[in-house]
Amino acid sequence: MKHIIVQIRIIVSILILLFVVHGYSQEISKDKIYLDFSYYKQTCEHQDLSQHLKIQKKEGIQFNLCGKALFFNPAKHKPNTIDNKYLSNYPFTKLEDVDKLVANWQRKTELILVKEYGSSFLKTTNKNNMFETYLIEKLDNDCFVLYRVYWKHQEMQ
Repeated sequence: MKHIIVQIRIIVSILILLFVVHGYSQEISKDKIYLDFSYYKQTCEHQDLSQHLKIQKKEGIQFNLCGKALFFNPAKHKPNTIDNKYLSNYPFTKLEDVDKLVANWQRKTELILVKEYGSSFLKTTNKNNMFETYLIEKLDNDCFVLYRVYWKHQEMQ
């Protein structure tokens, strides 16, 4: 009987330890960025690309920002149609500024990465690990569509 009680105490102690350790672990957060798909659609000068900026596929929608970046909105993520009066709630990021945001994210998460993995090895260029990315497409004067997208040709989580 004493042997069973000792085993139960050991199991309970291990479980408590696991809960405490899990409670102190930090999650590596993603930054949100919003890209104006309508801007890239209007300013695309390449005729061969301009007809293929938004392609509906069986798996979802593929977006091409005029050859500057490719994004994918999986069918499981339904887009949201939102009234234009809320458009100012979404600060747009330009593709030219993404490299600065990558450096800022790496700097911001360096201590967490060192604590979690022993080094800040995550000097990755995989933006899906760093950003929760949205494309905004203005439909008309009344509303816009907000798509949750993933950077293509990178590992998706």
